[in-house]
Amino acid sequence: MHQGSRLLIVDDTPQNLQVLGGILREQGYKLSVAQSGAQALEVARRVLPELILLDVMMPEMDGFEVCRHLKADPATAEIPVIFLTAKTEAEDVVRGFELGAVDYVTKPFNPPELLKRVQTHLELALLRRDLEKQVEEKTSQLLQAQRLESMGQLAAGIAHEVNSPMQFIGNNTDFLSQALEELAALRRQYHQLYEQARIGGAVAPELLEKMAVALEACEVEYLDSETERALGKIQEGVKRVVEIVEGMRELAHPGGREKVAADLNHLVHSAITVCRNEWKYVADLTLDTDPGLAPVQCFPGELSQCIVNLVVNAAHAIAEAAGPGGAKGQIGVSLRPAGPWAEIRVEDNGTGIPPEVQPRIFDFLFTTKEFGKGTGQGLSLVQRVIRDHHAGEVCFETAMGKGTTFLLRLPLSQA
Repeated sequence: MHQGSRLLIVDDTPQNLQVLGGILREQGYKLSVAQSGAQALEVARRVLPELILLDVMMPEMDGFEVCRHLKADPATAEIPVIFLTAKTEAEDVVRGFELGAVDYVTKPFNPPELLKRVQTHLELALLRRDLEKQVEEKTSQLLQAQRLESMGQLAAGIAHEVNSPMQFIGNNTDFLSQALEELAALRRQYHQLYEQARIGGAVAPELLEKMAVALEACEVEYLDSETERALGKIQEGVKRVVEIVEGMRELAHPGGREKVAADLNHLVHSAITVCRNEWKYVADLTLDTDPGLAPVQCFPGELSQCIVNLVVNAAHAIAEAAGPGGAKGQIGVSLRPAGPWAEIRVEDNGTGIPPEVQPRIFDFLFTTKEFGKGTGQGLSLVQRVIRDHHAGEVCFETAMGKGTTFLLRLPLSQA
């Protein structure tokens, strides 16, 4: 319930402040109050609440103007704002969202609905802050470590990969918010119908007419199917964001000085997820893992970066072979036990490696890429991580015009 969270209530009517305060204090929230727009801005800057409940209709400075000032101030711009209003006209709702509000609650207040909305937006704000913090911390670590030549390229791709599902979540959340409001209006009509039938036995024709209008406006069957779909899409979006953040965490984590037992299936999947923006436009990728493979003692962050480097190199080779506007290529990543080893294969149908270059591909600072597109550190670091840090092996097979396969071998048991 986020007990102890600081909320700011803004309303020029003392009775509304009293009602709201009573509802929220019972749930353990800490409250600050303001009875005017100017006072609201002053209190918001001073206490920096975690959420603001803002009345729309106030003298001198209405809620819309207050919200505009809040969003223009860097100190308060990220604080979620829920409008409190007796007005439900579409243009007012749209205007509120355009100004940066996250939701609105109609008067008179329905306590369970109010509390659920407050709780939901506190959770979303916490998720956003945590996600932004993790993205900032992990991206910083990626750039500072400079272990792989592809890190600079990954930063923009990661941001894009995170932004897409977050936008998807936002769009479906907006739809659900609208659907809840329509159903709330329908529920109120049902309540009136029930009360009249319960008290008087007969139902007035005008009330039945209102009920029919409300049912037609609500489109219950449509909302019933679409809300389920929207919830499913939100869950998909959240799952996608979690996968990306988890992949970033594993990739960017510097790790300790001791190896840990890691699930290579999960590690490889996370690495592919993180660099998806590098390969999805030029290749279809197939992943073939082995759920029965035992955990392997390794440095997960270093190993994740090796996989990312090889997949990104494969994507670049395919893009070079296809040329601008060319057909998509194929990347295959597989994981299998082979005797005393766990083998990770990364295959592509790109250009292949020229014979004259093959003896030098693991040399430090050697690259065949154009200036500014490669540092020559990627494959040398892959070899160093696998051979020197994990007592493993790195080898490759290649054919000009057909593609390349890199093979990483990691010992399944430690001597």
